[in-house]
Amino acid sequence: MTPTTLLLLSALATSPEPTEEAVPPRHQFAVYARSGATLYLSPARTHGGVGGGIGLRDTVDGRWLLQVDANGLTGLGSALEVRVGAGVQRQGWWTPAAWVSLTGLFGDRLDFLTPEHPLPVAGPSLGLGLTLAPARFSLGRAQVSLLELGVGVGTDRPGLGLLYGLTLLEVGVAL
Repeated sequence: MTPTTLLLLSALATSPEPTEEAVPPRHQFAVYARSGATLYLSPARTHGGVGGGIGLRDTVDGRWLLQVDANGLTGLGSALEVRVGAGVQRQGWWTPAAWVSLTGLFGDRLDFLTPEHPLPVAGPSLGLGLTLAPARFSLGRAQVSLLELGVGVGTDRPGLGLLYGLTLLEVGVAL
């Protein structure tokens, strides 16, 4: 086992169980950093890349999530991803979560001119999607999430686009 794995396992084994009297704060703000990839695919354009960014999350009553983040992406040029989301998480030290997010991609992209789209589609690539984070953990004031998967849809009239998201690692700290 690597030292990092041993450290994580020992932290999980020694973390105290929450007591029933412990009431989560009404609002718990956290700053987080994430790394991963986002890709928007449609018949008219391809947009996205790999990279990372920072965000702000509000956990309401220990269960409800409100978040916003901005991510710099590269690979298909330079792009900016902005996400706004709301969701729910399990309470405790293992906190899997699911949320709905609106994602906007701005910047460089690949445009495809077709009979349905004789001109490039104007504006950012927008998608509404669902993200699942099965491997999220809260260790005191720190939060760690591994391998979040997201999928969504967007419109490039006429036609639909598909939005895919993959977060490899997200690390946050409560303020």
